[in-house]
Amino acid sequence: MKITKYAQSTILVEEDNVLLLIDPGKYNFDEGRVNRDFFRNINLLLITHKHADHYDLEAVRRIYHQSKPKIYTVREISESLKKEGIHSLVFKVGNKVKEGPFLIESMPTLHRVEDELIDCFGVLINSKNKSLYHTSDTLYIEEKPTRVNVLFVPINNKGVCMNIDEAVRFTRGVRPDLVIPLHYDSPKDAHINPQEFVDKIRGDGIDSRVMNFGEFIYVTNNTSPKRRIK
Repeated sequence: MKITKYAQSTILVEEDNVLLLIDPGKYNFDEGRVNRDFFRNINLLLITHKHADHYDLEAVRRIYHQSKPKIYTVREISESLKKEGIHSLVFKVGNKVKEGPFLIESMPTLHRVEDELIDCFGVLINSKNKSLYHTSDTLYIEEKPTRVNVLFVPINNKGVCMNIDEAVRFTRGVRPDLVIPLHYDSPKDAHINPQEFVDKIRGDGIDSRVMNFGEFIYVTNNTSPKRRIK
């Protein structure tokens, strides 16, 4: 399994030449990083909720017309995509689907912005005895899988996601082989230092690292995750 990290919470997972993309948000396309035609040949697209840092509509349009992926998302996005002539499937918390080499399960979140509880899901992806858990945006929650290979967890706080200390506590509960911090790429989160999270969780004997834009790792059945630079 090859896992590539992009901006904010965007993750690309590849297994057996099947490409699964999670949350192509706007910060991938800011500051000239890449254009909105960058993500190509996508087979599966997961959009966990409506916020622009996870869901850039123009990028999704281009991905759809270039690749015709199967799309799983929340009801609100699914209804808006239908108006664009883009077919998608509603993915509710607790749903499981088998797509190619991937078994994908929708996981609970607690994502609240001011007084609005956001319709949002995390994803647990299993393939060939390897696993990845992408929490999406969430405050600390008790319900979570354990002993996954790779965990992606937000650290930006702002009252809508876990802060660094909460993410450390959450990671201790999951006990992954490797944890990668997410959700610190927006201008308003410039004060967040992901290395602080890495240093704190390493004290618990859990491997952690900061992944830069376009950096990837390989996860195999026989070894802990190995890092490569794209």
